Amino acid sequence: MKELSDFQAQEIRRLLEQERWDVPLGEVKRTRLTPAQQAVFWGLRVYVLVMTAVVVWAFLHGAAG
Repeated sequence: MKELSDFQAQEIRRLLEQERWDVPLGEVKRTRLTPAQQAVFWGLRVYVLVMTAVVVWAFLHGAAG
């Protein structure tokens, strides 16, 4: 595997320009979610909490028995 130091500076600059890595990224803006999307995300949060409680309960009962 080649190391970065194995390449000439000119080759690295050419790659950066070809891949457009030297161009700044566009601005990232927040998007407003619809009520349905918000409901889905709240559902996922509740699901994660319930599944975490189930795993903790199962672990505690498995470790005790």
